Amino acid sequence: MQNDLPIQGTGELTEREREILKLVATGTSNKDIAHQLFISSNTVKVHLRNIFAKIGVISRTEAAVYAIHNGLARASESPALESTNPESSPSLASGGKRRSLFLWITLSVILILGIVAYLVIGFRVTPNTVIPVPTAPQRWHELASLPTARSGLAVAVYENKIYGIGGESAQGITGVLEQYDVANDTWRTLSSKPVPVTDIKAAVIGGQIYVPGGRLASGSMTNTLESYDPGRDQWRRQAPLPVAISGYALVAFEGRLYLFGGWDGNHYLDTVLIYDPGEDTWSKRTLLPTRRAFAGAAVVEGKILVIGGYDGTIALTINEIYYPERDGGASSPWEKGTALPEGRYAMGISNLTDMIYVVGGKGNTGIALPPLLYVTGAHSWESFEEPALQIGDSLGLVPLGNNLFVVGGRNEQGVLNLTLSYKAIYTVLFPVIK
Repeated sequence: MQNDLPIQGTGELTEREREILKLVATGTSNKDIAHQLFISSNTVKVHLRNIFAKIGVISRTEAAVYAIHNGLARASESPALESTNPESSPSLASGGKRRSLFLWITLSVILILGIVAYLVIGFRVTPNTVIPVPTAPQRWHELASLPTARSGLAVAVYENKIYGIGGESAQGITGVLEQYDVANDTWRTLSSKPVPVTDIKAAVIGGQIYVPGGRLASGSMTNTLESYDPGRDQWRRQAPLPVAISGYALVAFEGRLYLFGGWDGNHYLDTVLIYDPGEDTWSKRTLLPTRRAFAGAAVVEGKILVIGGYDGTIALTINEIYYPERDGGASSPWEKGTALPEGRYAMGISNLTDMIYVVGGKGNTGIALPPLLYVTGAHSWESFEEPALQIGDSLGLVPLGNNLFVVGGRNEQGVLNLTLSYKAIYTVLFPVIK
């Protein structure tokens, strides 16, 4: 099959298309590609159609071979060679659907029969029988402590490692960079950020971790943008922001940074800034409806939710939804979403399986705020179990696998060196009754 492929370079592919092609070759699903690159599944499909047309292939298998042939992946990394694109092969698609339906029905029947057998055969209830009630699994776990206790730090995930960057320790504002290895439950120190800052966020695009702005030790804000290469343990200065800023909300979406609101040292801002790493340029977009700093932002289904924040007077409940594809069109890119149950800012916020989790933060009463979950389908907020330890505010919250990880923060006792995990998704196994 390799001899039938066009022997050419990948120069005609864009950087994003090369990135997606490499992930396809390593067997990554469309959904996982979308999650890693902070884009929608539909956008992944569009990119794949363009890639297939450019390189002259009709399946993921051929695309994987092409990627290996052109040096984008190694054969040992390519379980995708065993699969074919169902959208490009109707017969395989229909057969796969029939097999999936049959398997689903079969497993459902086995599951029901197993439960019935367990209930009927497994118990012999007598007047003296005590039927045990299973306890709920412990979801929060305390992990190895963050070496440098700090708040206002930026936290990012890259290749199953968590990076804690900058922030404010008991000794002052720092540029320290520490990496957490989830598999070994260990932290190690890497090259410090050249410009020490706090009240910052981080986002990953194309294998680089970007950290915009922040508050300096002098108390003033900076417009510096620095990127970190985890593979080389190196920092690089990028194009400066249009404004010196800290306390912003930040997400990566469709290969760009989106920065909302913030604090410039004198005013709470309503700015929306976008950074394009390919062009190394910043641009401005339609203003936030509400000026604020220390809000949270998360991407869900092609839109960005900007939640909570502080306007200089109170903690806000507001939830404003931004549609990037509408910006510049006839209609407003902003809509109102379901408000928080109570005002909150300086919290950790993260998206996992299209659910938005909010942990910690400050409110208007001084009372500790419960963790919240936003159910996107129902447009509703729900609380979930709290950790045994007091989290506080100005922490980092990131998803990895089926877990959320809390890093650092501060409470009434001072800055924290906490590393906690929360098991957000459980796989439930039923016993097989013989």
